[in-house]
Amino acid sequence: MFKFLSYLSKSFLITWLLTVFGFLVLIGLLDSLANGSDIVSGDGGFKDTFRYMMLRAPVIFDRIFIFTIVVAILLTYVKLIRQHELVALLGFGISVPKQILLLTPIVLSAGFSSITIIDYAIAPAVRALQAWGIGEYKVKNITPDNPLWIEDNGDIVKADMRFSYDMLGQIEIYKRSPQGQVEEIIWAETASYKDPNWELSGLQSLPIKGADGEPRNALRLSGTKLWKTRQTPTTIARLAAEPRDLSMSEMRNFRRRGNSGSKPRFAYGFWHAHRLTRPLAAWILLLCAVPLMQRTGRQDTGDKALITGLAMGFVFLIIDGAMATFAASGGIAVTTAIAGPLIFFAMLGLYLCLKAESL
Repeated sequence: MFKFLSYLSKSFLITWLLTVFGFLVLIGLLDSLANGSDIVSGDGGFKDTFRYMMLRAPVIFDRIFIFTIVVAILLTYVKLIRQHELVALLGFGISVPKQILLLTPIVLSAGFSSITIIDYAIAPAVRALQAWGIGEYKVKNITPDNPLWIEDNGDIVKADMRFSYDMLGQIEIYKRSPQGQVEEIIWAETASYKDPNWELSGLQSLPIKGADGEPRNALRLSGTKLWKTRQTPTTIARLAAEPRDLSMSEMRNFRRRGNSGSKPRFAYGFWHAHRLTRPLAAWILLLCAVPLMQRTGRQDTGDKALITGLAMGFVFLIIDGAMATFAASGGIAVTTAIAGPLIFFAMLGLYLCLKAESL
């Protein structure tokens, strides 16, 4: 049994690594071509293409790694079918449940190693892309229609624009008393980072404390003013990033009540749970894929089963993506969005296993 375990695990691992490499290169090239004008316009020239592909690789890997695991499982079985090794496995009494059991350790290892790599690599890569200011990362997530709100030292800060990695625009600062009452509103056209603080320019101020309903006009202030805050360009980049582009520790922090973020805290909670459950999703898709690939006919090549398995993988991605969109926008509960696709495909996998065993 150990030899079967070793052989299947080795076949899957080699196939998976080659599949991941192929997907990353192909999608990375297409992605770099789509942003080619921005990439070559810098001082780095053509070599910046490879830099861009390297920085985008963790983001792309995060989006595709579940599908690459499915593809690797299917291709492993295509090899077994074409070399008539699947017949030998069944002849030795290695049934569908036993095949799933033999592949479970390597599939779960691939899933856990993937989310670990993503957790360590994706956040620094996204911040580097934001600092570069290329493609979709030029003004990522900070616009008048989608402003950034920050709670900082008891004050509420709103930013409507982000001109560069270390410059924000259209700032509103609501100065509050210890009791939470707004005492002053400050508007600034720009905020430029001057380590360790931000320099505000184009200032206006509206004192509210003690007004007691009295109308007051905003006062234009000359010169600049320091915004003393814990925020840095790095923390702003973290706040402005999409929730799924953060590390799990950052998601866990932003999902707590009272913490700042560019999205509601339930969005961070959803993506935290989503990433944490991806190894389980990989195993459930293994449960669905193995019975589909039980083709032992003399002329069987596994091509039709491969197409069916790929279609199943696409359907899972579509359903999972739709549920993610609804959950991240507050349309459905996080638990429903996470558990729904997993339960559906787990039931499908169990049905396929029972059907394969009854043949």
